[in-house]
Amino acid sequence: MPRGGALAARALVIACVIAAVVAHAADTPITAHRATTHPMRYHVALPNGWAAGRTWPVLVAIPDASRDFAGNLAQFVRARADRPYILVAPEVLSCGGARTRTVDRYTYPPAVWDSLQHGDDFAFEDAGLAAVLADVHRQWGGEPRAFLTGWEAGGHTVWAQAFRHPERWRGVATVTPNYQRRGVTAESFSRARERTTLPIQPFRCGAPTGEDAELATKFVIDQTALALREGREHGFQPRPVRVVPGADHGPLPEVVFAWCDSLRRH
Repeated sequence: MPRGGALAARALVIACVIAAVVAHAADTPITAHRATTHPMRYHVALPNGWAAGRTWPVLVAIPDASRDFAGNLAQFVRARADRPYILVAPEVLSCGGARTRTVDRYTYPPAVWDSLQHGDDFAFEDAGLAAVLADVHRQWGGEPRAFLTGWEAGGHTVWAQAFRHPERWRGVATVTPNYQRRGVTAESFSRARERTTLPIQPFRCGAPTGEDAELATKFVIDQTALALREGREHGFQPRPVRVVPGADHGPLPEVVFAWCDSLRRH
């Protein structure tokens, strides 16, 4: 076969593989649930080939202030391909401010939603995430410790969970994250021994698109530095920020998966 024909055939094969992966991602169901022992709602996407009788790594993904829990999770489904991760999107309350904290962003029934408006968001999430992870472990064989990631305003949730409960996470990846000490006080930093060994990797998008994204990136640089400094002061060992060249503002699922894969190999 002439060289041009071989290259064309190879390109066709690659295109078919990519199309198959995209089609599989589009067909992967994202199902909605309520925790068995807690009112927290959450979404799950099981991996290709999931079967009972074995354990599966778990990645919990927190969105930005848009609070598009299922939509953000769908980006991770597309990037996951045939990786074995169970993907989970809990409907947390702390990933943004009052402007975007509206009932239409959530699936909580009205009575439950009303009950959440004057409580402690972070106490709700402490108990709720424990219940969700227990469900994922019991119902789908998820590993007891999960990976955790979140981007932009989702950083409020992720930093609080990492600092308050290092024992429940296998690795934490923040992406261009906010940190304003929400849910974090000197007293709330965990003293569990796991804090000294918990892998925490901050990522930053290297080429954000649009004025708003560029401003957000500049804004969170100082916030990320504050989170790293305060974490180290309390015995955590977060890694230096890793800038992802050419990456636009977003959750960086491919980068997060590659980092989680590297931890699973060691």
